Amino acid sequence: MNEIRQQNKMNMVVPNKVIIWGVDDYNVLGLYRQLGPYNLDVTFLVFQGLRGCATVSKYCKNYYVASSLNDGKEYLISTFSEEKFKPIILCSNDLIAEFLDLYQNDFEKFFIIPKTGIAGNLKKYDDKNTMTVLASSLGFTIPKSIRCDSNTDIRNIEYPCLIKPAHQTEGKYNEFKYIICQNERQLYRTLKFVRKDSSFILQQYIPKESVALVYGCRMKNGEIVLAGILEKDRFCDNGDGSHGILSSIFPSYINIDLIRKIIVEVGFYGLFSIEFGVYKNNSYFFEVNWRNDGTSHLFFQAGANIPLAWIYDAVGLDYKSIPTSVNSHSVFIDELFDIQNIGRNGLTKELYVQQYKEANIFKYYDLDDMEPFLKMKKRKRKKLLLDSLVLKYRLYIVYLLDKLGIRRK
Repeated sequence: MNEIRQQNKMNMVVPNKVIIWGVDDYNVLGLYRQLGPYNLDVTFLVFQGLRGCATVSKYCKNYYVASSLNDGKEYLISTFSEEKFKPIILCSNDLIAEFLDLYQNDFEKFFIIPKTGIAGNLKKYDDKNTMTVLASSLGFTIPKSIRCDSNTDIRNIEYPCLIKPAHQTEGKYNEFKYIICQNERQLYRTLKFVRKDSSFILQQYIPKESVALVYGCRMKNGEIVLAGILEKDRFCDNGDGSHGILSSIFPSYINIDLIRKIIVEVGFYGLFSIEFGVYKNNSYFFEVNWRNDGTSHLFFQAGANIPLAWIYDAVGLDYKSIPTSVNSHSVFIDELFDIQNIGRNGLTKELYVQQYKEANIFKYYDLDDMEPFLKMKKRKRKKLLLDSLVLKYRLYIVYLLDKLGIRRK
């Protein structure tokens, strides 16, 4: 990693300021580690409050906490509208990506932003139902899927099924990330506690063996650059992948042409990732994330710096000197929270220790930037407990928060 950083330090000639707009988490931390060492002037616009992760990185020199998306917009325009070179905005959150795209005509007067060809297109295709219909029409294999809400007739649903929110809403917690229902009674009980105005996608449950994530970007000339693939075979209680393999070689069940096709169809320009469930050597389309992915720094540790390459291209520089493909085989582990998987699905303590020793890609640990890792390590026990409780009771916790009128900041 140090060799990559040193090489890029020598090449860096970008005069534009960079703004990272996102949540104070490992996604933004990853962006800082990919951009911070390379003589870029980076400002962090914080969404949803301080959490002590990215903001404690040694690369975080300037940040502003916005109380809302509109507050963030006002701050950006009032602070950066007189710059000689348009600042570049990177985002790591779905709501921010939609907001930038919706108001792209306002933002583009002063900034270089990720966007689609039509303002508002991103919000349309961030909806899991609309996205899934589009993916199916293009030729992706998808589980049987229907739109669902609290009033949906569920008498003829095939079980087991999986239900997940179709979209995020600013100021509200999603009722859950996803829930697997084994029968009509479980699905009925789930829908009983969701908001009346919430929308979901209800899908045939595929017992995935892994989740395959492809990370990349689309450049100004329409070229789509793919860094490689991360095959995640274990997950933390909060749903994040906690162990997997990164590779530059795409397996036969990943159709690269279809990935390019859906990005072009939406007219998207920027950083993105696309996820598939893998079962019996087949892939099932899950979703496209139209923003920087939280795994981007894993790809970086494996040799690819997609955000830096996209910045180069955005300001008209040749990005070919920036490595954009991962090394052939790298092993990732969440060095703090994968431990909760011991005893699950045949993972013994001995096997866990062996795989930990084999890993060379980490979520928080960075010898050149230790404070975020140390902060997260202090919170480890508390977070493990909270994640376990939220996994079991999130639906009811969010239901109570709504009843009490407590909004997400």
